[in-house]
Amino acid sequence: MSELPLSPREKQLLRRLAAEKTDAQIAERLGGTASQVGQQRARLLAKLGVSSPDEIADAAERLASWRTYRGVT
Repeated sequence: MSELPLSPREKQLLRRLAAEKTDAQIAERLGGTASQVGQQRARLLAKLGVSSPDEIADAAERLASWRTYRGVT
């Protein structure tokens, strides 16, 4: 799994993927369309070299930390 730096948008996306949000739910919260989120998801997971839910959760824990946690919506 890669240790590449993530943009703030990539971190937001990764946290929501780890929370098992759908592309439509993510698009509603972060903006854009479900199709755009799907494309971003595919690029991010390829960048990180992950695919399984466990790998996504692990990557989110390691790479997408936040200073204050208020939950993922």
